[in-house]
Amino acid sequence: MTAPNNHDLDAALRRRILARATSINGMLLAQFATIADDLDAGRDLAALGGLDGIERQIVTMRSFLLLLP
Repeated sequence: MTAPNNHDLDAALRRRILARATSINGMLLAQFATIADDLDAGRDLAALGGLDGIERQIVTMRSFLLLLP
């Protein structure tokens, strides 16, 4: 059995990081769509509640992207 080379490891790490960032992005887009619907319907408190935690998700996604080789 041969050890994987650095290029293969870098590529695999990059794919994992991008997959995680893409997943977070999808969740954020869905959350923003719900918030937009709430605002359109005049449910300002629901929209405000929908914003809770978004900053944390954005920071997490940014942290993953900063790890890219």
